Amino acid sequence: MAQTTNVPQDGATRVRWGLVLVAFCAVLIDGFDTATMAASVPTLAEEWGLSPAEFTSPLVTTNIGVVLGYLLCGTLGALIGRKRLLLLGVVGSGVLTLLTATVLLFESMSLLAVVRLATGIALGIVLPVAVSLTTDHVPEKYRQRISVAVTLGLASGMATGGVFGGLLIEWLGSGGMFWVGGVAPLLLVYPIARMFGEPEMAGGKENAKQDAKVIRLFDRGIRINTTFLWNFSFLIFLSAYTLTNWVPTLLIDYGFSASEAPMGLAFVSFGGVLGGLVLILLTARIGIAWSLVVMPFIGITSMLVMGLTEPTYALIFVLLLGAGAGTTSGQIGQLTMAVTIYPRGTQTTGVGWSAALGRMGSIVGPGVAGILISLAFAAEQIILFAAVPVVIATACAFVLALRRQSGGPLAAAPGTHAPSRENNDVHTGR
Repeated sequence: MAQTTNVPQDGATRVRWGLVLVAFCAVLIDGFDTATMAASVPTLAEEWGLSPAEFTSPLVTTNIGVVLGYLLCGTLGALIGRKRLLLLGVVGSGVLTLLTATVLLFESMSLLAVVRLATGIALGIVLPVAVSLTTDHVPEKYRQRISVAVTLGLASGMATGGVFGGLLIEWLGSGGMFWVGGVAPLLLVYPIARMFGEPEMAGGKENAKQDAKVIRLFDRGIRINTTFLWNFSFLIFLSAYTLTNWVPTLLIDYGFSASEAPMGLAFVSFGGVLGGLVLILLTARIGIAWSLVVMPFIGITSMLVMGLTEPTYALIFVLLLGAGAGTTSGQIGQLTMAVTIYPRGTQTTGVGWSAALGRMGSIVGPGVAGILISLAFAAEQIILFAAVPVVIATACAFVLALRRQSGGPLAAAPGTHAPSRENNDVHTGR
């Protein structure tokens, strides 16, 4: 039976911040990797004598790999244990990122795409498992805030890559970000092995396998929550990635020069970090469900002002900060919402599939925006296009918040217990 060391009992009141920090760093590496490929493409294109568009295949296969990792993590966690799976994901992402840096020397696009697919799978395993396993190691009343804090690693990693990526490429060459992104995860192996335990699931391993099946997310009492959560995740990622992929291009239409336009992406990224920090504080006051109504509204307002008015250069940066805060906090918060609405046995699967639906939106959104740009739509129109999914996502969050507030039933997976009304109040921050 799974080891239970380092797992708090129901009466525990202490948060082990060292453990939370390790989980945050594991997720940060995923965010850093997102920035790595995008930041490296211009230099690689120049060195290989290709256009940046020809690097689409490794960019796409990375996303496909991440989605596969998200979808597989629940089943794999039930088979080998979440702690072992987290270690496997962290080691795999490190080794495969180092292999990516090596593959760059061969200038083979097909080989690069294959390695990036495998790297994406390893990275996709880390996020859901880190979130669900960490929340099992902290007291009940802190789980929402800790989940937000761990997931904030994604935005922090992207911001870190955006700030230091150019320097790493300048100092270490075109593979510089990959060398750093490969070594960093390996430094986390010992802390993870030392600090994390494997919570015991009632009913044993066979029960855990049953709980990990995706069909359990549609048990009576939680199927409606799953439907609205998946819609929220898909839509909020669709909008967020539309901004992060196309903001520099769109700012040219606003009168920015080619050298000034990339600053817009930095403001969106830093807005995401700021939004995540605000989300932690807000979640402590009103719960994650209502926070996912409030924070995206900031993004909607910012995008509407940017699309319907003629803002000054300075105001555009402020609005991009707000848009980043609103959409990225939604990306972060949807995983925390998954933690709160699913029984413990299904949490890793629930978090993984919610993240996967979001990642699918991250592929669709930039693609549609790219088509609109090719059809000569104005930047203001595309910004408004990006706001529409956030409006619908906020409506989904509103429904979830009302259901949480009403104390609606949560179906219990075999071997688990549905949260009581008292615990439900803790989850909603009431």
